[in-house]
Amino acid sequence: MTTMASETNFDGAVMLSPDLVPNTEGKPIGDLVTPSTSATSSPSLTPPLSPVSPTFVSLSASPTLTEKENSWFVPASKKSLRTHNPIRSIVDPIMTRSIKDANQCGDGKDQISLALGDPTTYGIIKPCPAVVSAITKAMQSPGIAAGYVNACGTHEARAAIASYHSKQSSEIINVIPEDIIVANGASGALELALTALLDEDSVLLVPRPGFPLYQVIAESHGARVVHYDLLPQSGWECDLNHMESIILHEEEEAMRKNCEKKYDAKNRAVRAILINNPSNPTGAVYSESHLMDIIRVAARHRLPIISDEIYGDMTFANNLF
Repeated sequence: MTTMASETNFDGAVMLSPDLVPNTEGKPIGDLVTPSTSATSSPSLTPPLSPVSPTFVSLSASPTLTEKENSWFVPASKKSLRTHNPIRSIVDPIMTRSIKDANQCGDGKDQISLALGDPTTYGIIKPCPAVVSAITKAMQSPGIAAGYVNACGTHEARAAIASYHSKQSSEIINVIPEDIIVANGASGALELALTALLDEDSVLLVPRPGFPLYQVIAESHGARVVHYDLLPQSGWECDLNHMESIILHEEEEAMRKNCEKKYDAKNRAVRAILINNPSNPTGAVYSESHLMDIIRVAARHRLPIISDEIYGDMTFANNLF
């Protein structure tokens, strides 16, 4: 058994080198043997009669060790170095310095920031009473709130979500519970979906203008985003001609670069089309006919659609999404 040497632990202690720390028998700690172990025999699983623990000394007792020798470099992963969310540098100054309350404004009216895409921030939209009741009941029920569940979500939750989406899209697909993964919010769902689809140097199509998180996640995986335009003159619908031209261009480039390899779905460039409906930041809600046009483009090129519908059920009066 060999003990590693000269490592600083979190409470300021240093493990001395094995050849510097003798055990009770006067042998270096790196040469520990059990009574049934010898140089010519196989190691025994029998524990030593007198177990010896590694010896630690306080940093204050080691005046010869410099600060540099007691520190080490912990390298960051490539993924973390590629991860940068620009939204914070944009939104935080607005929220902290630009928004004034009623007293600061002098007119008795609180300002409401439209920079943050969360309409619940100012208490205007209250949590649904049914949700509050269900969460309270679950938290007070033994064995429900405090225990582990399936990593994809409880069966009841997945069945309810499947039933809801089957009713919404019964003419297109029948969703079953096994199709559902319950994520930690919409951002967590995006992270899961994009992690499953993207490789380094692959491409994700995202809207312009659009929410920056898509690009943050994609680039953290070493993938690229290519923006397709939204058309202000058409209610900020997707520019489908632009979208399709991007797909064709990226695939032609990928085929050219991989001319010596067999080009198929496994090494294609574009991996998915991301749709945000209702749109952030434009607020556009796409018509059924426009959504079907998007599906036809995706089907022609055999591409999955990631549909971010975080604002989908935020409806007013008798309107339906």
